[in-house]
Amino acid sequence: MKKTLLIGLIFLCTICCKAQNILPVEKVIEYRNSETGIPQNITQIKDLNGLLNKFIGIWKGDYNSKNYEFRIVKHTRQSTTRNLSEDELLIRYKIIEANGTVLENTLDLANDSPYVIHGSYLASSGSYVLYYQGKEHKCGQNGDVFIRVLNNTNDLKMKLFLNVAGEMYADLCPNGAVQQMLPTDLIDLTKQ
Repeated sequence: MKKTLLIGLIFLCTICCKAQNILPVEKVIEYRNSETGIPQNITQIKDLNGLLNKFIGIWKGDYNSKNYEFRIVKHTRQSTTRNLSEDELLIRYKIIEANGTVLENTLDLANDSPYVIHGSYLASSGSYVLYYQGKEHKCGQNGDVFIRVLNNTNDLKMKLFLNVAGEMYADLCPNGAVQQMLPTDLIDLTKQ
């Protein structure tokens, strides 16, 4: 009897300890700007409450005479610097001019491509923030992409925009900053 009780307590303790190592995605913002960052005992950042699910899918919209298609998927990334896995969103996109010319297409790129837009954090406002670098990232095509699904739209409408960081390597960009590929003003997107 004591042996069974001891095994049960060890099992329960193991489960409880593992549960303490999971941080919900909505709590990351609390640690983002702290001096210590994500606690070292955290081994998983998980979308426990399904908050990222509303963003998943194919979204389309028009901006400045260009057609945009964004494909958003949920992905679990493993940190290369510590024992931490994190649920995040990835965005691949295709941009087509009104005349049919494809300006940019990242739809077939691997998850680890620097040109796939990678998730960063879920903001307290309900927006999700991702890191973007375009093919001309050394000449200013970089920054944070903000996406937000609109309330009361049955999750069929979303807004997106790029907050340009504009970091540049002046010696590699003799003509200055290049044109941004992603919308720098809000674009309305519809889920397909």
